[in-house]
Amino acid sequence: MRRQRITRNNGTMDTTASTSSGPAISQVGEATPLVAKNSRLLSYDELEDWRKDNHYIRTGYRQTLKSYYACFASIFGVHNETTNIWTHLIGAIVAIGSLLYLVMAITPHERSRHRQGWLAPLAGIPYPFPSAAQPSVTWIDSFGFGVFFVSAATCLGFSASFHALGCHSKEVAHRWNNFDYVGIVVLISGTFVPAVRYGFFCDPHLRNLYITLIYSAALFTAYTVLAPHAKTPEFRRFRAWVFIALGTSAVFPVGHAVLRYGFEGASNGIALPWLALGGALYIVGAVLYAERCPERFLPGQFDLFGSSHQIFHVLIILAAASHWAAISEGFRYWHGERGGVCPVR
Repeated sequence: MRRQRITRNNGTMDTTASTSSGPAISQVGEATPLVAKNSRLLSYDELEDWRKDNHYIRTGYRQTLKSYYACFASIFGVHNETTNIWTHLIGAIVAIGSLLYLVMAITPHERSRHRQGWLAPLAGIPYPFPSAAQPSVTWIDSFGFGVFFVSAATCLGFSASFHALGCHSKEVAHRWNNFDYVGIVVLISGTFVPAVRYGFFCDPHLRNLYITLIYSAALFTAYTVLAPHAKTPEFRRFRAWVFIALGTSAVFPVGHAVLRYGFEGASNGIALPWLALGGALYIVGAVLYAERCPERFLPGQFDLFGSSHQIFHVLIILAAASHWAAISEGFRYWHGERGGVCPVR
């Protein structure tokens, strides 16, 4: 026996069909995927207060999804977080892939032992492991390169995850926002380890001193930016300048190296041009982020592409590549050109 019940609720028709031998079957489209049901983008004014951060970005916001699956599925759509997610997701994959390649695939070959012009650092990955071909290389080199890649992958992975999950819920967004800030601190401090290794190659006590100081400063920075009041939109400039202060603390070991070894000696060991370029890119990106440029001058025109946060993400990738070039040059100089032999002073 088959029967049909039709009811009206607030002017809408609800039709339910059932049979005597089974449960009712709804006809209201329950199979609609969660992502499809939440695909409409929101304007800034439609956001909940906890999601409001940059009022110059007027549109392109995902709905609050409250689903990890829906959040990660949304990364394949076009919205105002698409560029932020993919720039750092791809960067994290490259960092992890480079680390795996470093460990498993490459061998000590002649190209990794000699510098070949200013583009050489970007042409290949040195082999920072002890071997017969490179007798001066020690596990300190291996550790330094490993710290760099792990730090880069951590920062970029945390960042991509935060931007993917920022529309999940208030609790999840705040948790991953903390990870995002910690990742920035990890990248800045992790870059110092191999750079200081080659900057003070012949003075291990100074190397250890500066590594200790930078990680002490990193812990203080993390404590500062993770304070509840420091994570609000009103403290955007404050956060940016705290990160800039941590990064520019590199002037102390660099200045010390220049005074101790001379400009040429310091530049050879620590690859000053590449190091300075990376620092400049970080600073420019942080300032654009803090001042919300260019969207503050043309609100609503950079909602999907070209906003300050997206530019910041791209500059972080370029800065990390510059610092990779710096430590590669330092490695090639000390182990390729000098064979690990320190000059007589």
